Amino acid sequence: MTTALGVAPDSAGRGMDPPTHRRIIKAHWENVGIVCGLDVTGRSDLRYNVAAGVAVCSRGNADGYTEAYWNGGQTVAVSAGDPSNPRIDTIWLKANDISQGDEDNQVAVGVTQGTPSANPVAPSVPSGCTRLMSMRMPAAASSTQSATMVDTQDYAIPYGANLGILARIAENKDLQASSNPAYTAPFLIDTFKMSTDRNLLLTMYACVSAPSKNGAKGVAAVRFVVDGNLYTTRKIEYTDSWVTHECTCSLQLAKGPHTIGVAMFNEQGPGYVTHYGVKDNGDTYVGRVLVVKDEGVAR
Repeated sequence: MTTALGVAPDSAGRGMDPPTHRRIIKAHWENVGIVCGLDVTGRSDLRYNVAAGVAVCSRGNADGYTEAYWNGGQTVAVSAGDPSNPRIDTIWLKANDISQGDEDNQVAVGVTQGTPSANPVAPSVPSGCTRLMSMRMPAAASSTQSATMVDTQDYAIPYGANLGILARIAENKDLQASSNPAYTAPFLIDTFKMSTDRNLLLTMYACVSAPSKNGAKGVAAVRFVVDGNLYTTRKIEYTDSWVTHECTCSLQLAKGPHTIGVAMFNEQGPGYVTHYGVKDNGDTYVGRVLVVKDEGVAR
């Protein structure tokens, strides 16, 4: 038997226990991560500054989630930069819990130093901690002030939330011919990071026509490329009229960083040109644009 969150314990003290509370919190979030704030910056000494903010933390799925507020402050000091090579430090937040072996019940921030290397990698966070940022410490640095971010923040995503547009890449070129260059390799490209497995919708808008008003027709190929691999191909049948074509595809990607691009090239006919900007009659044309839109968590 359990007691609902928001209901007082009975006369015998039976009520909501911490594990049940944590499982209820977990039901509201897709993943651990930052809710707001908690920006990490360098200082004139060897500590990192962590701004006030809120994070979702966990010691494992079975244990549920906690929501932790940090009121701002510094990490412990790290070592000065290696004389020869840079390293990456990972800054994290932890919701301490005496009942699970911690020394207190306070929210704490900390830092795990990486190994100096010509090509350093970010160290993992300790068990039960939530990563806030990874910072590259230059060789021979005497303070963290010169440390730079090497990644983006991992945000906690509310259960069932749609993240909207993840990327929009525009060419913004008028009268760009299909032969200059021949876009058999992706030319609208962006890289982004996802905190959970997501369903995505890719949409390519292309305003193209045959170069001259002579009744010419043709076919252009549009290739969607995901992480360097061809995902799918769409075809555009163009004429000598200025028409904005729309090509779409849906896909599911695992959490982590991904690179998505579009290639477009003439396949049949005289070739095409793009149309972009405001024309004499006041109409506005899009050129070529790739939009990556989130459609929710993948289950």
